[in-house]
Amino acid sequence: MAEDSVNEALLREIPASEILDKIQKGEPVEYDHIRIIGELDLWELNLPTEHVDRTEFQTKILELPEKSRVVSSSITITNSEFDANVNFGNNLFGGSNFIFENTTFRGDADFRAATFSEYVDFSRSTFSGMAYFNGGTFSGEAYFNGTTFSGYANFKWATFRRHAYFDGAAFSGEAYFSGATFGEDGSFSGSKFEGEVLTFRDTTFILAKSQEGACRRAKNVLEKNGNREEAGYHFYREMDAKRKQKPWYIRYPEYVFIQLIFGYGVHPFRLLFCWFFVAVIFALIYSVNGGIIGKLPASSLPQPWSYFVECFYFSVVTAVTPGYGKYELTSWVYQVIASAEAIFGTFMWAAFIATFARKYMR
Repeated sequence: MAEDSVNEALLREIPASEILDKIQKGEPVEYDHIRIIGELDLWELNLPTEHVDRTEFQTKILELPEKSRVVSSSITITNSEFDANVNFGNNLFGGSNFIFENTTFRGDADFRAATFSEYVDFSRSTFSGMAYFNGGTFSGEAYFNGTTFSGYANFKWATFRRHAYFDGAAFSGEAYFSGATFGEDGSFSGSKFEGEVLTFRDTTFILAKSQEGACRRAKNVLEKNGNREEAGYHFYREMDAKRKQKPWYIRYPEYVFIQLIFGYGVHPFRLLFCWFFVAVIFALIYSVNGGIIGKLPASSLPQPWSYFVECFYFSVVTAVTPGYGKYELTSWVYQVIASAEAIFGTFMWAAFIATFARKYMR
C-alpha cells in the first residue's frame, strides 16, 4: 500500500447495511477513514431499472439482461477499508461522483458490466482479492493511478470512452485487457506487471501512441515468462502502432512491404504465401507474350496450361536462385523483369528463413 495508506487503528467501523440504506434512498454516500464491516452487495437492494445498450460480450458471455439497475447516489469513500467482498456489478451509476481513493478492498471486488456516467477514481487503492471490471463502461475519465492489484485483474471488453490512467499502478497477478476499448489515451506510464500474463489481444486503441506503449509492456512481460506466441502478437501490434505515427509517405509503403508482406517477422507463412503469389504474377507476365523460350515438349506438360507451367517453373527458380538451365529470355525487357524478380526473391527467401527461425527455433 502507498506510504499514506490508512492507519487501521484510526478507522471507524460501520456496517455495510448503513451504506446500502443510503443507496436505497438515493442519498449521497460520503465517508472518510472508515472500515466497512460485512459484504456490500447492491443486489440486495430494490433499485429502479433502465434500458442500456449492451455489447456482444455483455449479452453472450456475461448473459446480462437488457436493463440495468440505476444507482442515483453519488459515492465517495476515501482512506477506508472493506473487510469483505463488494458487488457493484451490472449497475448504472448516475451520481456525479464515484470515488474510492486510497481505499483497500480485502475481499473480491466485482464491478463487472457496471456503467459509470461520470468520472471514476480508484487512485492509490488496493485490491487484495480479485478485481472484476470486465464488460464495464467508463463514460468519464477513469483514474487508477498508483492502484495496487494483488490478485487477478480483469478488464476484458471494458470500454473507456475518455482518458484511462493506470500510471504507477502495480499488478502482482494476471492482468487482462483483451477486447477492451480505449477511446482516448490509455496511460500505463510507470506501471509494474509482475504476473505471468498481461494481454491486450483484440484491444482497440484510438491513439496509436497508447497502443505502442501498452503492447510493448505486454510483449516484455510475456517474453519474460516464455509465452512467445502472445509476445509475438503484441510485438506486431507495437510495430503497427509505430508505423501509424510516421508521415504518410513512410506509413503506407511500410504497411505494404514491411507489415503486410513481411509481417514484422512474426508471420512466416504469410511471407511464404506472398512469395508464392509473386512467383505466379511473374509467371503470368512471362507467359503473356512469350517471354521465355520453352525447353520441354508440350506433350509432357499438363494441358491447356503447358507453357504457363514452364513459365511458372522459370519464375520459381529465378526467385529462389538465378539458375534455370537452358531457358532463354526473348527480349531485354524480360531480362530486366527476371533481374527484378531475382533480387526480390532473394530478399523474400532470406526473410522467410529468418522469420521461420525467429518463430519456431528460439
